[in-house]
Amino acid sequence: MGLNCGKLDRKYWLNTLQGLPQTFGAILSALKIIRQIKPNIVVSFGGYVSVPVVFASYLNKIPCLTHEQTPTLSLATKINSFFCQKTCLSFSPKINKPKYVVTGNLLRHTIFNQKSELMDILKYPSNLIYITAGNQGSKIINQKIKELLPQLKKYTIIHQTGANDINYFKKLETKYKNYLAFDYIQDYTIGSILNNANLIISRSGANTCQEIYTLNKKSILIPLPKSQQNEQYLNAQWLKEKLPQYTSIIPQEKLTADILLKEIKTLSKVPNKKTKINQKPNLKLLNIIHEII
Repeated sequence: MGLNCGKLDRKYWLNTLQGLPQTFGAILSALKIIRQIKPNIVVSFGGYVSVPVVFASYLNKIPCLTHEQTPTLSLATKINSFFCQKTCLSFSPKINKPKYVVTGNLLRHTIFNQKSELMDILKYPSNLIYITAGNQGSKIINQKIKELLPQLKKYTIIHQTGANDINYFKKLETKYKNYLAFDYIQDYTIGSILNNANLIISRSGANTCQEIYTLNKKSILIPLPKSQQNEQYLNAQWLKEKLPQYTSIIPQEKLTADILLKEIKTLSKVPNKKTKINQKPNLKLLNIIHEII
């Protein structure tokens, strides 16, 4: 069950205006869905498609809350906040209002799973590098890794390429015995990869940075340059403040194979500090949901 919704584009308002007919259509569809399922509460995690649902819930007098994962408030979250009982934040707000509550971010529990069949096959390598750029992958990051593979033979490389490039990079597995390519990493495997990785090379989405921080991992972050309100750079800066010796940030416009190799060698020399990982569940958001209901 989905909604065809116009996008809220704060940079190009013409795109928002052109999408208004779809947005109004999505509100009508959301009203129909809400009246069919009659939820006790609606919980939104941002994104422009959440706005019609939250507004439809408000019109039906159904309590709702919205959660913002990033350090900056998205336009969708700002709009949703007018119709929600609570606006839950991952980071401390710059605006002091009773409606805003810091709950922290929600992490997938699978990141704490340290065992998998993949790690059994690899025999738990101590020099593992995990490379990812989200579900879709990144052309530019993939290209730099391709250039560097001949110089990374002393490392075990797990590379999440995205679906578009997987066929090409799968062929490289026969040439480089230390290299494995996947289009997508399943949840039941991701924990073992993250926990056993000596270094993570990644974009800097909010969840990615939170997971790296929680697991106390060394990382090279390449923020997506066109992210909303430059949020990926802000996420990377937050992680750099939390783990200064473990974190390197390379702006995409400065990314070269040589610079990436230099940072890999530099961070590989930084000793790993064993710290106790906090696996205690975050119940703050759940408690607020119970309070509203």
